[in-house]
This record gives sequence, C-alpha cells and structure tokens, in this order.
Amino acid sequence: GYAAAFALLGRATWWIGAVLGLIHVGIALTVLVPLLPGVHPRMATGRAGPVSTATLEPPGLMALNYGAQTPAVAVLAHLGYGIALGVLLKAG
Repeated sequence: GYAAAFALLGRATWWIGAVLGLIHVGIALTVLVPLLPGVHPRMATGRAGPVSTATLEPPGLMALNYGAQTPAVAVLAHLGYGIALGVLLKAG
C-alpha cells in the first residue's frame, strides 16, 4: 500500500511515509483492532455469557484495554515504518 501510494504521488519522502504511517495506524487502532473479538475464537465479546471459555480481554478502541503504551508504541512503530519506506523506496 505504501509503495502504491508513493507511485501514485510520484515521489517518496520521509514525511509522506510518516503521514501514511499515521493513516495506517489510525485505521488499525480505530477499525481493525476493535473487530478482533468478532473473529478471534478465544477473545471475550459483549455477546459472551458467563459460560464462555474466552480468556483474552477484548482490546477496545485504540487497544487501550491493553494499556496506554499499546497505542503509543503502535503509533511510533507505524511512523518508523512509513519513514523508513519513504527514505528507502524510489517512486516511479
């Protein structure tokens, strides 16, 4: 996705990579991670009753149920990834 975005824009820079990383982590933490309880067989959900054998706590929005460090590290990791690709990839 990053390479395709760089190709569409016709250039690859560290700051475009950083923006793409922020977009990526924003979608991951607000859309994808909260969907995990619906697909993970061992994660608790709002529908699971007292007889549920689920053992994992659902992540919640921005994965904050796993601590404030989780979204902070996710943002830093995605920024680093986007910046690295922006520096290393050649557009076009």
